[in-house]
Amino acid sequence: MTENKELNISPVQYVTIKSKSPLFKGTEAATAIEKIEVEENGFSLVSQKDLYNVGDKAVYIQPDYNLSEQPLFESFIRPGGDPKKSRLGSNNRIRAIKFNLHTGDDNPVYSVGILLPLSEVESYYGKSKTEEELVKVMDIKKWEEPDTTNGLNHGRSKPFPNGMYKTDETNINNLWGKIKYPITLVGSEKCDGSSTTLFSRINPATKEVTDGICSRQLLKPLVYTKVVGFNKPNFFKQLFDTITTKLKLSKTPDYNIYEEVESEDSFVVLSKPYLEKFSAYCKENNLSLALRAEANGAGFKGSGNKNNPASKESSNLKFFGLDDYSTGTTIPMGEVALQNVLDDLEFQRCKIVFRKTFFSKEELVKECEDYFADNLIEGIVVRTMDHKFSAKIMNLFYDSKK
Repeated sequence: MTENKELNISPVQYVTIKSKSPLFKGTEAATAIEKIEVEENGFSLVSQKDLYNVGDKAVYIQPDYNLSEQPLFESFIRPGGDPKKSRLGSNNRIRAIKFNLHTGDDNPVYSVGILLPLSEVESYYGKSKTEEELVKVMDIKKWEEPDTTNGLNHGRSKPFPNGMYKTDETNINNLWGKIKYPITLVGSEKCDGSSTTLFSRINPATKEVTDGICSRQLLKPLVYTKVVGFNKPNFFKQLFDTITTKLKLSKTPDYNIYEEVESEDSFVVLSKPYLEKFSAYCKENNLSLALRAEANGAGFKGSGNKNNPASKESSNLKFFGLDDYSTGTTIPMGEVALQNVLDDLEFQRCKIVFRKTFFSKEELVKECEDYFADNLIEGIVVRTMDHKFSAKIMNLFYDSKK
């Protein structure tokens, strides 16, 4: 099994048409569309019939990315000139599209991603573009839940800490070729919320302890400098300051009164009690760790899906990963270590769906789809016991409602 924490999968890919399959409504064949599979990934698509031949080259854009307002994407954003007919999500987000058609098994078909003829892409942007160049010229960006402060100033967030990988599970359709069977996997519910990382690290040289809370992309400030009053100067002081400022003998005076206060950001307010308990645990046991969770419940919209089952819960953190941070680089510690730490801290874990050995792709997919049939959740994250391989298997019905 190949580790996949550092995989860099392009959101825009050159692909080759692998196969085409007819679609049916009942027993009657669809005349206008067909199902497409490509060589380079495991996503299925629905396309105009005979637009592609097996072996043709095309350009594929991954789900969970936003299409930009460019002419190439007009037919997706405003089909027939009508934005109400668009099947994209908010901000032109690419999501699964359900078709009440089947390939002969009576199961509905989903189209996941955007497929474009290579000739059409080259006519817009020119030939010989790399995948990285296409991402830039197409202005394709990852959909992220807005990292907002509800209009309040809670301090400036900082870049993600060095040596720490960002929690963003790879879609398993990009990884099928890396899985060797039989394989033992732990499957847990993919909570639809906001990725959170708590960390506590002991500097081996100075023994100084650094604690922190990260969102998916940023290091969040725990305290910030707040204006708490105004020190109005008397008339003569104000006159003196005005004259010296105009003559550029001094800088513009600042009469504000400042105080360092704890952040009131809802993300930090929720996570801080967990961090305090976690930090004390690390110090007591001389450990440097990063603990990964999903902030969900009231106030954390996640994907924005109105069907999110966590939306009616009180705000909480549910944990799913643990990393060794002693070297300054986060390294997954695995299933046993995670469970031991969560038991010690009495922290809640993302619900375990299965711990099981699978002998084929089909067996794994069926296990997840059977669970989705009775549980309206975003997906299941599967991990090897050492957590060095992980991937998300999305519930396409849930995804189509985003």
